[in-house]
Amino acid sequence: MLAASVLLLALAQTEYPQSKDLPPANGYSHVVATKPGKMVFISGQVAMNKEGKVIGIGDLKAQTEQAMLNLKAALAAAGADFSHVVKLNWYVKNFKTDQLPIIREVRARYLNKTNPPASTLAGVSELFLADVLIEVEAIAVIPEKK
Repeated sequence: MLAASVLLLALAQTEYPQSKDLPPANGYSHVVATKPGKMVFISGQVAMNKEGKVIGIGDLKAQTEQAMLNLKAALAAAGADFSHVVKLNWYVKNFKTDQLPIIREVRARYLNKTNPPASTLAGVSELFLADVLIEVEAIAVIPEKK
């Protein structure tokens, strides 16, 4: 019981274990491990402004930027920021590989370049609204305070 209590009181720490058996990662980490802390799960964020209007119709870069701004606001609401993000899931409507540099450019302005979060990108045929091109969801871990 005492060991469990000590473990729960420890600050959350994030580690980025490396494996020589995995290919190089470009802007993401293959593995992110955390110790105790407050976990924050953020629903998929899209290119909607606070009034609920889709912005950047037909413009993947503008939509990615708005989705990241919305993610930033959602993180802040939970007392977190991008440094606390350990996992991202990206869903891109009708994804083509030539769109990846656009997403990476926007993503790089927000994420930790030294230790980026784990990340998955999936191309999908549709998202919940016809004009939405990208959706990004996140998991963050906020260190416990002593």
